[in-house]
Amino acid sequence: MSLTKIFIHNFRCFDDVEISLSPGVNFFYGPNGSGKTSILESVFIFSSGKSFKSTNLLSLIKHKQDKFYLKGFDGSKGYVVEVEKSKTKPILVSLNNKKTVTSRLIKEFPCTPIHNNTFSFADAPPEFRRKLLDRSIFIAEEAFASSWFSYYRSLKQRNGILKNNRISDIYAWNKKLSKEGNQLTKFRKLFFDQTLKEFYFLVDLLKPNNVFSFFDEMNIQFFTGWDSEKSYLEILEENIENDLRRRTTTKGPHKSDIKFLLNNIDARQILSRGEQKFFSILWSCAQHEVLKKTYKINATLIIDDIKSELDDRVFNLFIELLNHVKNQIIFSCIDDCFSSKITVNFNEFKKFHVEQLG
Repeated sequence: MSLTKIFIHNFRCFDDVEISLSPGVNFFYGPNGSGKTSILESVFIFSSGKSFKSTNLLSLIKHKQDKFYLKGFDGSKGYVVEVEKSKTKPILVSLNNKKTVTSRLIKEFPCTPIHNNTFSFADAPPEFRRKLLDRSIFIAEEAFASSWFSYYRSLKQRNGILKNNRISDIYAWNKKLSKEGNQLTKFRKLFFDQTLKEFYFLVDLLKPNNVFSFFDEMNIQFFTGWDSEKSYLEILEENIENDLRRRTTTKGPHKSDIKFLLNNIDARQILSRGEQKFFSILWSCAQHEVLKKTYKINATLIIDDIKSELDDRVFNLFIELLNHVKNQIIFSCIDDCFSSKITVNFNEFKKFHVEQLG
């Protein structure tokens, strides 16, 4: 996917706006409240049917209007995607004039979002890191969705047995959950290993140690959600008494995590917010590069409010990073921080002053 044109109607602060996008770098700037994030939000909706900023789609409808309507064009495929949400009806999604489900969007219009929540990636709860990892795997691996749903259905069944204290039924579900959990973990571990390789490839290209001192000391680990020296089935059976007491499954892939350590100390206790932000951008870009290089998927990268909490040295690293990410990139900032001296080095760079779009 590379959206070449988007049309926005009654969405957030916009009445009607049409934007022709570059297949390369797209930069939106303007003051707070001008609609920068809303444009990036609309691109993400084309990929997911959801907002990365709000859980309530009704809040995206322009004040005093009944619905919003978004339309996107993919010039390379000739695809047209339309998303409509009214106050009284569920979201309506169509692809090439045929109704479709939101889950198909992520396959046809894959997108990697980096936003305020992602910037605190290391500081976020494990669930957030799992969600970002799983979203990329869902785009990449056809069988992943089935594996994910099978595991969480089995987990729900086992937890129901624990709550009702039906000990005689639990052994069969231990085997089922173990089988599904091992398969889910294989998907996650493979994608994590691929991301870690790309992460250090980017570190080697950018040489951020000239700005940061922590990259040489960082240890990044995938945690399966249980003591991996034992099989998951062994762990489930060993923990039956504890699980019965707590009435829930305490170990497994639903507890998996990506851990970032500096000298064996949790990185979030050491890194500043600016350091966390750049690290989070780099890790998300590494996942993005895995999609492109390993799975031949050209996902769009969107980055909201890039400049906040980054000083000039770190921002220069980001500019260098843009030279190595060859997919479509859409990002925003309050100020016009891209002079002609910078943009001349990029192919297909487009700059938009958001206040002049409306």
